[in-house]
Amino acid sequence: MQDAHSTRAAQPVSLDARTFAIGVLSVTATVLFVGLLMLASTPRTAHGIGMVDRAGDYIVVTQQISNSLEGIVVLDAAAKRMNIYALDANTKRIGLIEQNVRLDQLPGARQP
Repeated sequence: MQDAHSTRAAQPVSLDARTFAIGVLSVTATVLFVGLLMLASTPRTAHGIGMVDRAGDYIVVTQQISNSLEGIVVLDAAAKRMNIYALDANTKRIGLIEQNVRLDQLPGARQP
């Protein structure tokens, strides 16, 4: 004689549409979550070369000086002077390269 447990184990398990949908949605959510974690964990390099911004009499320009050095030029249009700063990617420090550079002294500047 067989007991109730062995009879139940011998019967095939039926997979209805609701159980199948829950399984598919669970697998899809897991795959999307793993993809999100992979994207969030990889660092991305920021590229801001050639960006320009203006506020009042000040103009800020970014530039690439070398492979590991990026420049930030701050122009004061009213005083006709500029400061040049550099970001060293290796040391991650910003330093002043040139201060109070007169715009009319630059090569190619128009003389009044």
